[in-house]
Amino acid sequence: MAGAALNGELGDARPELARAHHPTTFILHTPPTSAKITTVYCSQLTPTSTSSWPSMSHTVPNDAFAQAVLHLRADYQNVRDSARLVPPAGRPVVEQSIDVVEDLVYHTYWYEDGSPQGQCIRLADIPGTLSGDILRLRRDLPILDGDHEIIGDQIRRLADAPKPPPPCEEDTSEDLAAVLASLPMVEVDPDKHFVKKGKYESEIRNLLKCQGGSCPGVPISPYIIRLLGRSSNDELVFEKFKSRYVLAFVRTLDIYKSWILQLISGLRSLHSLGIVHRDLRIDNLLFSPDNTNILICDLEGQWGNRLAPEVSRQPILDAGWTEKSDIYDLGHMIKGMVYGNAPITNLVEWPVPPPLSGIVEACTRELPHERPSLEELCIMIDGINVANSGKIK
Repeated sequence: MAGAALNGELGDARPELARAHHPTTFILHTPPTSAKITTVYCSQLTPTSTSSWPSMSHTVPNDAFAQAVLHLRADYQNVRDSARLVPPAGRPVVEQSIDVVEDLVYHTYWYEDGSPQGQCIRLADIPGTLSGDILRLRRDLPILDGDHEIIGDQIRRLADAPKPPPPCEEDTSEDLAAVLASLPMVEVDPDKHFVKKGKYESEIRNLLKCQGGSCPGVPISPYIIRLLGRSSNDELVFEKFKSRYVLAFVRTLDIYKSWILQLISGLRSLHSLGIVHRDLRIDNLLFSPDNTNILICDLEGQWGNRLAPEVSRQPILDAGWTEKSDIYDLGHMIKGMVYGNAPITNLVEWPVPPPLSGIVEACTRELPHERPSLEELCIMIDGINVANSGKIK
């Protein structure tokens, strides 16, 4: 999907807006050149409250790895807060889209400027140039009057700027009456249960696969969310867990190691059933009450991340997600766990401290066959010596 929330990420200590995730939408716009646009992915922004944000008084562990994470988070926050691409230094963003034009990826932003449509700025992802550096927060967005596109180092006015993509309001939900009727009724306790409206039969089928084909069934992995049944309103019922805000707090290397091993174990179980997650990101992680265990959720298997190179340029809905694209997304998820956040664009370069840096590099290799298998990743991570991240004296 198209990046994180634009006006304050979920991991920001001052979140103003959070992104509402929904299926990728394909829209045709007038391209910046005579080339043909193949696809546009749109995102919608919805307000959120700061009331649920965790207290930031958490004491950072006194070990070398945790201190390195703290410094990296602070460095990114300083860059992010001063970048004019987005607030707080930049103007409020009305909408964002990502489109592919003759194999060149464009990021388009519409900024509030008092007009109904807003100011349109299109940035081509060309590494090592002005437009590429702006998207990576290496250089600042120039102050421009009117609609413009920046392609490489060239800045030019857009005579016929595209309009913001319409809100993705189309209800793509399937009729789940038959499959819901097969689930046991659960008396919902708000203190113990979480409920959600099911949208796709694939999610229910995938959940049932992960628990032996029945409900509540026997889970094949303790690291995958378990479907308990349906509510009286025909909502899906799950056990209540903590959200990804647990990641806001910096942890020691041994905790990150344990979480990542659990992720790999859960992902291996999914892949053994022929399930490709497609949407591995920190928003789809849950945590046990004591923060020791991690669970993978959102098994719709319909839409998802387009971070892997082999997926990002596919102009079709079923864009070729595979087990290897899940591994690519796992690398980005590890970065998100370390930073406790999602980057303002998917091009922001987030270094992570060693030894996790080597894991991330292996997962995010350009060619799918060069990425390690989950079994190889498990060996690599299991071999990490957490004693080397000892306390700072």
